[in-house]
Amino acid sequence: MDQLYSQGGSEVWSVGGDRRRDWREARHCLKRVLPVGARVLDVGCFDGGFLEPFVGDYRCYGIEIHPRARRRAEEKGVEIVGEEFSELVGQFDCITAIDVFEHVEFPGKFLRKCLASLTCGGVLLVSTGNIDSFTFRLMGSRYWYCNIAEHISFLSPRWVMQLSDDLGVQIEHMAFFAHDDVSIARGIKYTVANVVYWLFPSLIRRLRNMGLGAKDVRRFPALAEHPLPWVSWSKDHFLVILRKL
Repeated sequence: MDQLYSQGGSEVWSVGGDRRRDWREARHCLKRVLPVGARVLDVGCFDGGFLEPFVGDYRCYGIEIHPRARRRAEEKGVEIVGEEFSELVGQFDCITAIDVFEHVEFPGKFLRKCLASLTCGGVLLVSTGNIDSFTFRLMGSRYWYCNIAEHISFLSPRWVMQLSDDLGVQIEHMAFFAHDDVSIARGIKYTVANVVYWLFPSLIRRLRNMGLGAKDVRRFPALAEHPLPWVSWSKDHFLVILRKL
């Protein structure tokens, strides 16, 4: 998996401006809790897009496996301190892991590692999919989020709350959000498509095997089971800030 990440396209996770809701929410929260000059580490920072507005006010660090993305992050003022999660060492006032935990084999172990690298009173910001969301529970394993091969762990707010009690950390903030900004018309289109898929999966499978739709099921038969477009308007993600006591 690490080899695939390091060889992937250098623009795959690039996002400009404030297009991502989780980034907007995360930046707003961190500006409220972090003093100027704080040491902020973004795990899986890719090209430094999330940290870029913080450069100058905070000391910004990143961990990133993709070589070209690392270079672009450094050009933006982010100091790269590692290539893989296992290289998470040092002490930081804040660690962010946005769309990272779903890619980690042992999320509990990774959470503990992040907390161990925080200063006393430091904060950990996590953003990931929420398996307790209504649409996730409705679609089950057919949900779009499960169909991404890199997603190997699935979290919920309940999991975080249970671990926070065990680890003695304080939940500072929790928010639920939709991953994308979608128009009402497009939201209705996605809803209808997914409801039809939920009610008649065998019909969708048959139509795809007949060559209808954009899935190349002749070359890749497994795509007959591929979910329809994600429900972008659904609040199927959550963001949580944990403070180390």
